[in-house]
Amino acid sequence: MGGVISGLAVFAVVIAVGWLLVRTGGVPAGSDTILTRTCFYAATPALLVTTVGNADLATVASPQTVAGLAAETLGVLTAWCVHRYLLRRDVAESVIGALAGGYVNAANLGIPVLILLLGDATAIAPIVLLQMLVLAPVAFAILDKVTYQGQHSRLVTFTAPLRNPLLIGVAVGLLVNVLGIDLAAPLGGLVADSLDALGALAVTVMMLSLGMSLAASSPKVTRCLTITEPRRLPTAPGGAGGADDATDPAAAGAGTEAGAASPDAATAGALEDRSERGVVLWASVAWKLVVVPLMALGIGAALGLRGGDLLVPVTTASLPCAQNVFMYATRYGAAKPLARDCVLITTAGFVPVVLLASALLG
Repeated sequence: MGGVISGLAVFAVVIAVGWLLVRTGGVPAGSDTILTRTCFYAATPALLVTTVGNADLATVASPQTVAGLAAETLGVLTAWCVHRYLLRRDVAESVIGALAGGYVNAANLGIPVLILLLGDATAIAPIVLLQMLVLAPVAFAILDKVTYQGQHSRLVTFTAPLRNPLLIGVAVGLLVNVLGIDLAAPLGGLVADSLDALGALAVTVMMLSLGMSLAASSPKVTRCLTITEPRRLPTAPGGAGGADDATDPAAAGAGTEAGAASPDAATAGALEDRSERGVVLWASVAWKLVVVPLMALGIGAALGLRGGDLLVPVTTASLPCAQNVFMYATRYGAAKPLARDCVLITTAGFVPVVLLASALLG
């Protein structure tokens, strides 16, 4: 438990430095984009090559890995059923809701969390493969079918996961491992040293980037967590608000058009819509931070894992919703606020879940 708290403390300090750099003007807002892209295209793939290349593949195919993969798959499927059949969302929004409830931030947070807490990020490689080779293509297939309007190439969409640098890093690492390639041999060790140097950047830079991103996003987090009183719609001319308050054309005509909706009805409709969106959002948040980790706990226990051995699948299952989900929602114009808010809230909320899991299992 002490090691977990120490690792999370380091995690928190580096994130706080990134947050302060933006808040104090040390770096301009938006700097996290450059750092994130640096990690995505260079540092993290290099780290994955060395991590997977040196890993014991028998360990990768362990009950811990099976539990993590099964929990994420089951989490996405059950989240789909909840959004589609219980919350009665349309197909596209149900897909985004399912991903928000199960698709984890494997690179930006998964790698540093596993390294700091468990000392090894090997367990994240199968998760990356599952998400890039199975979950993302299936989601694209469904979203493409229900939203396609001839505005983009289906070939480009379906081959996008294959061009993902993280997937390429895992694939190269697997090739190095299976073929027994010694990366220290070519060019006098230049290849291995270069990969090590780039990979060493990944964890720190990703955490700094996260802090910078949270600094820019903190007002959105506040809005997500705060229930605000809706703006009261103006009354019709001659009402309590007076004609000068009728800035909304629909409300201004409410008193003169027969059968028009009253301000109270419009306010009630706005409240109902907001409440419905809130239920959908918090269902995804609860699925990501509570239900899926419990699934990992149950599946791991059923596979014979006990104590600290359970911490790996529970930790990977507790990782927050990936930013990729917001990118997919934006790409297809489906449930963007849901994806955005779920990413922000689960990123802020996953630490207590990991601490609780560590206290119980560590």
